[in-house]
Amino acid sequence: MVKNMFKKFIVCFFCIVLSVLIAAGSVVYIVDPFNHYRANSDLTKIIYTMPYYQNVGIAKYTKYDTLITGSSMTQNFRAWWFDEKLNCKAIRLSFDGGITADFEELLKSALSNKNNQLKAVYFGLDNYLITADSQLNKEENRIPKYFIDNNPFTDIKYLLNKDILFNYLVTYNSYKNYSDYDFYEMHAWDNNNPNYSAKSVLSDFTIKPFEEKKPLNYFIGDCDNFISRVGKIVKENPQIDYIFFAPPYSIMYWYDQLSRGTLDATVYALNYTYSKLLENKNVRMFYFQNEFSMITDLDKYKDANHYCTDYNKYMLECFVSGKDEITAENYQSVINEMKSYAESYDFETLLQQK
Repeated sequence: MVKNMFKKFIVCFFCIVLSVLIAAGSVVYIVDPFNHYRANSDLTKIIYTMPYYQNVGIAKYTKYDTLITGSSMTQNFRAWWFDEKLNCKAIRLSFDGGITADFEELLKSALSNKNNQLKAVYFGLDNYLITADSQLNKEENRIPKYFIDNNPFTDIKYLLNKDILFNYLVTYNSYKNYSDYDFYEMHAWDNNNPNYSAKSVLSDFTIKPFEEKKPLNYFIGDCDNFISRVGKIVKENPQIDYIFFAPPYSIMYWYDQLSRGTLDATVYALNYTYSKLLENKNVRMFYFQNEFSMITDLDKYKDANHYCTDYNKYMLECFVSGKDEITAENYQSVINEMKSYAESYDFETLLQQK
């Protein structure tokens, strides 16, 4: 008798636990806050708060023909600018501090989208993606594995995620009730009133002895990593136009390269990677880093790399007009001109003005 009651208790207990787990998983599946299974065709209805969790899903399920991506250097682009200037249907999906593997997964998801015909990708090709002498490009994806492994069994990490169930769903619902929510403005950091000023930029720098120069092939592993991942996708999809562009870092970015002894290696890496990309007929490249009047106006930057929104608008105008485009015939001379300018720039006088 006691034994039978115990067995009934165990059965009931596991039935209750299983019911709770099914209910919890069903809530996450139905709401699908990170767009793992679906995405609203109306982008304005998507609560877009966590790019590393949502970008691949949004890229896979929504309708667009032009993808804008890159790091925080691209977050102040507005998709509708591209719609108006280029007569397209654009979406911006950026990764703040994204690594090559993240962009590889994003492009794969965009290519797997059955709802649209992807025609063009505007890719902010940050130097750090091919010159990461830190461990940056050796890190694992910051996109959770269960979103990209195509394994339904690992989805349990999403469906029964306690942080989603007890924390994020509250945040998600609060955004749904926020009358001023705008999908297209999310993650545009210029909305946070950044402090653009030379003082802010120069505060991060001091005059110091330069380190010994690194060998020219110092970054070659990072270059090959980018080519083998993103470059491979470009080559295998000739029907899509890939427009790569080098963001206009301030002149102090180049001081940092000089002081760390990596200027020559950086220039070598740029030349090497650009040469590989420009072998593809579906690639165009724009180089904004030698816009000398722009990169020396430090009052347009909040730090050595991040520039004001006017520069985003300028880049879009160049995409339309073709200004600052580089080709297989001139990319080396353009990059070497930037190197010469950095080597001859009077950084000492500039830093004494702090």
